[in-house]
Amino acid sequence: MKKLMIFGLALMLSAPALFADNALVMPARVGRFYIAPTFITAGWNFDADGNPVSTPDTSMFNLGFALEYGINSWITAAVQWAPGVNLWSDVDLPGGISGRVTGSADIMLGAKIQVIGPGAPVRNDMFRLAFAPGIMIPAGGRGFSEEGTMVMHPEEGPMFVPNNNARVAPLDRHVFGLGLRSAFDWVPSPFFYLNLFNEVRFFPQKGTFRNLGLEQGGQTLGLLAGSSGTIDIGGLDVNFRYDLTFEIDPTFTHRTQNLIGIETGLPFTYYFTPGFTVSDVPAAATAQFGDLDQGSVHRLTVGPYLTVFFMGWPVPMEFRLQYVIPVWGQNTQARHIFGFQIRTYFRF
Repeated sequence: MKKLMIFGLALMLSAPALFADNALVMPARVGRFYIAPTFITAGWNFDADGNPVSTPDTSMFNLGFALEYGINSWITAAVQWAPGVNLWSDVDLPGGISGRVTGSADIMLGAKIQVIGPGAPVRNDMFRLAFAPGIMIPAGGRGFSEEGTMVMHPEEGPMFVPNNNARVAPLDRHVFGLGLRSAFDWVPSPFFYLNLFNEVRFFPQKGTFRNLGLEQGGQTLGLLAGSSGTIDIGGLDVNFRYDLTFEIDPTFTHRTQNLIGIETGLPFTYYFTPGFTVSDVPAAATAQFGDLDQGSVHRLTVGPYLTVFFMGWPVPMEFRLQYVIPVWGQNTQARHIFGFQIRTYFRF
């Protein structure tokens, strides 16, 4: 089967690169509201061997949100809708067809618990350790089934060809999930700290065929169309299994006398998922074409950022600019991510 392209889960997998966090928590009764516009471009992929492969140009603009509130000096409650919703997207598909990446991401609810730190149960000024359990609540989204047509290719066999302005990829998995973020900071001086971050997410709820993107769903339809018998695609279960994120971020901080804080860092982020599997596929299809698996995804990025915090304003505000650059990967789109965050602080 000829692959259309590697979209995977177009934006959701970019969220850890932009929202990885240190082990700090919010002060008691202090909140912070995020607005996060993000622009993403891509024109090539890393294939299964890690080699760059040219693909149709992709660009999109997304708007995400997050809210944090300090319950006490060591527990912060949080809700995150990031990457949020796509306001605009354009995908140059083969044959002059234009596609879109539409929909919204799932919502994460959680809390960050600092167990070691200046105000934590274990008090320490040189080390900080925090854990953030959370749940992913599906935001829903339409399937791809009506976004194209099955055709018989002379050499490749059955293929799924997208319509013009087809929805080529979802923004998220749209299934219930459980997650845990862990952050450790080593703070040897007031001007520098080293952050180690990890996130693991499990997806115990199985999805359906409508949860797949155009590439994965189109390939699956093509495989099933080549098998004998009638297959009810609505009855196929999709197991998204789990994903892992690791990050190391050396961070430099400075606070001026006029209550302006400056922070800059150079985080290296590694992401892995074994990919999804499709279960309950008839034996005739798997015997002829093999298992309908996506294959594992690896991605390494570097994302320099600069943050400026105006603490002396009547309403304290923080601005962060970040550029995430693809370094290496397998079975993944090489995305350049330009992220901007506006953080507004409040107290009650």
